[in-house]
Amino acid sequence: MSRTSQPTRPSRRSGTAGKTRARSPQPAPIRKVVMTALAALAVLAAVLLFALRDQGSSDDHHTAGAGHEEFGHVHAVATDPGSGALYVATHVGLFRLDDPHTAVRVSKDALDLMGFTVVGPGHFLASGHSEHGPANVGLIESTDGGVTWRAKSLSGAADFHGLQAAHGSVYGYNSTDGAFMVSVDQRTWDERSRVAMGAFAVSPTDGQTILAVGRGGLQRSTDSGRSWQAIAGAPAVGLLVWDHTGAWAVARDGAVWSSTDGGQRWQRRGAVPGQPHSIATHEGTLFVALAGDRVVATTDAGASWTDRYVPE
Repeated sequence: MSRTSQPTRPSRRSGTAGKTRARSPQPAPIRKVVMTALAALAVLAAVLLFALRDQGSSDDHHTAGAGHEEFGHVHAVATDPGSGALYVATHVGLFRLDDPHTAVRVSKDALDLMGFTVVGPGHFLASGHSEHGPANVGLIESTDGGVTWRAKSLSGAADFHGLQAAHGSVYGYNSTDGAFMVSVDQRTWDERSRVAMGAFAVSPTDGQTILAVGRGGLQRSTDSGRSWQAIAGAPAVGLLVWDHTGAWAVARDGAVWSSTDGGQRWQRRGAVPGQPHSIATHEGTLFVALAGDRVVATTDAGASWTDRYVPE
């Protein structure tokens, strides 16, 4: 730091009137310089402390943060069978819903998750896009509850807009080319067919039977996705899930439908209280992610709903 030199002053000693001499710097300016330097160091320390604290809070937020961070459109909802925690896969990463007002973004990577499925406790598979690496991440895997991810297969080639782990296999719909694919080892894939679809659900008791939302409405496959047949008289729905109680579907207008015969006949039940984004079931509960970062649940087929998560 630079400072201005003090001007010389006339001496006040007797016999030296009219003469000048340089005087030593005054203590006050020295104290001023020292105080200024200390203040600058304090500011610098505060900046460094804030930066370090911010970096640390980022990690904390991934694993144990609280409060509301907007997650927007939800592409998948799923429950961890080990912890019972509910997760939502979004354009800005994976969130865990800790309580009715707490959504924690657990994924460290900047991921745009288009497909998501749970394999087992803390074991997830996903697909979508990343800010780092290929635009399409293919199939990626997490074994720590969604905190970190690693590439498994089809990196750069596949963008699965639907994934489901069932019967020891992974079923996926690749939006880049419309291929419905199945893998038993998560590395090599068998392309079964090419068909435009918005959602699909695999029977929990038969890996050969699959329901899908196609351009012409609901379709059904009984040969593991190699061929598809339209279901006559089926409702116009956009979301599907299939569990031990039957197949469940939600229409764009929020109507809830169910089928207990593999999708051949459907019964209209209740209605979702909002614009539906994604659905999931767990132990008799149907979860629906709605617009506005809201997730609701029903245990009576949509006759009544409770908030599972809603931002404060």
